[in-house]
Amino acid sequence: MRRARLAVSIVSTAAVVALVGARNPEATATYAAEPTSVQQLTTLVGFVDGMLRRIDPETLEPATGRAIPIGGGGCAQSHGGTACWSVPAWAASPDRTKVVVARNAASALRIVDVVRMRVVADLRLGLDGGSVTALTWLAPRSVLAVQEAFAERKRVVVLDAASGRVVARRALNGTVAQLERTTRELVLLVAPAGRVGIARLAVVDRRGTTRFVRLDRILVGSRLLGGGGHRVDSRGPALTIDLRGRRAIVVAQTIAAEVDLRTLAVSYRALERPRSLLRRLWNWLEPVANAKQVSGYHRQARWLGGEVVAVTGTDTTDGRYRPAGLHFIDIRSWTMTAIEDGATRFDIAGEVLLATGGSWDAALQRSVGIGVAAYGSNGEQRFQLFEGQQSWVSLVLGDRAYVGFVGPAASEPMQIVELASGQIVGARERPLPWLLVGAASGGWSG
Repeated sequence: MRRARLAVSIVSTAAVVALVGARNPEATATYAAEPTSVQQLTTLVGFVDGMLRRIDPETLEPATGRAIPIGGGGCAQSHGGTACWSVPAWAASPDRTKVVVARNAASALRIVDVVRMRVVADLRLGLDGGSVTALTWLAPRSVLAVQEAFAERKRVVVLDAASGRVVARRALNGTVAQLERTTRELVLLVAPAGRVGIARLAVVDRRGTTRFVRLDRILVGSRLLGGGGHRVDSRGPALTIDLRGRRAIVVAQTIAAEVDLRTLAVSYRALERPRSLLRRLWNWLEPVANAKQVSGYHRQARWLGGEVVAVTGTDTTDGRYRPAGLHFIDIRSWTMTAIEDGATRFDIAGEVLLATGGSWDAALQRSVGIGVAAYGSNGEQRFQLFEGQQSWVSLVLGDRAYVGFVGPAASEPMQIVELASGQIVGARERPLPWLLVGAASGGWSG
């Protein structure tokens, strides 16, 4: 299996998120899937109608056999309202044979042996907390859960997977804006609850020992603006970690913070967006309807290997947004290279980066976009498909990507793209089950 990731920014105050089946690019709560391929589950499984089931790797349909009851997702307070998601947080065990899944309705975590498809244990969280929004399994017996505490504040709960005992609870005194994992630690970008303020990085180990560092030059978070209409100011810097788990990079609009995860020493670098030959002039574009009251920015970043970080996102003013474009940052010199000006997000597929992006064009009265543009780690384009359409990558599995569309083409079948050749090799009419691909995933509002 190859790597897949989704991170979609919050754009509304009281949103209900439907994340069952194919990944939805217009969902309004943040969802992040950890792309660490070395922690892939040994058996392909997925969520289907509130059940965990084996999935046939050829047809991507539920296989015959036992199904494990899991339930739905959860809800969390956000911007004076509530954000909900329907797919529960989960994480793979270090040996890749088990999965732990949040069962928020029961205030518990369920451990399932995916090889034998049987329940191993149910871990009780207690009744004094809310939904679990993210999970990680750091050691054979150490499960970490990010849980809603109160008033948009989160905490980390550490549980012993063997005994079911809660080992520690650590308050974050804020909400989670971004989350990453190393083999040893959970790394959280923490925002103030209900407002925009100075970012903090929280580093939590398998025992629950938590270290914090302030990023004094980085603002993060969301706040309701006055005047009614649920107008929101949202600042969403990106978080990424190097492949050895030693350094974290937090990327804002014009500045980046580099954090040594061993010492928590912080250094700052100015980011100057380079000029480029535009494939298309992307001006401020009209938003989708549920984003009209948002201002601010959102960034997505991923360490590609060596000293190169990919970054993209959107910049928004009064609900009108434009692509931030896809850029590669050379960490040695902190120079930025423009790769694709119309990109607003990307997915990693092995050694290929799949860029997508677009918006609603009021003049044309339709969605427009770059389709899917594939790039190598050197920035060279491999192929581009569906140019002019706004598309999104639902799933990357093996050597194929499943691509859906936004707008008038949203009802069209999902296109199956062979990544090596860039050729369309098929189509899928039916929705995809939500596959447990990678090391972990979860939904959270921040």
